[in-house]
Amino acid sequence: MGDTKKGRDKQADDAEKHQREQELAEELERGDEAEPPLEDDEEAAEDEDTADE
Repeated sequence: MGDTKKGRDKQADDAEKHQREQELAEELERGDEAEPPLEDDEEAAEDEDTADE
């Protein structure tokens, strides 16, 4: 069977669908986990200053 644009498009669509399904499954699996602690204001301000460099 030859390689066609329609076949390549379907393969790409299938791969994207699979990726979305995997991400959703991982997100649902992590749904019970607590959020990581927030940085204190001083550390966050330092990070903003260095982000501009």
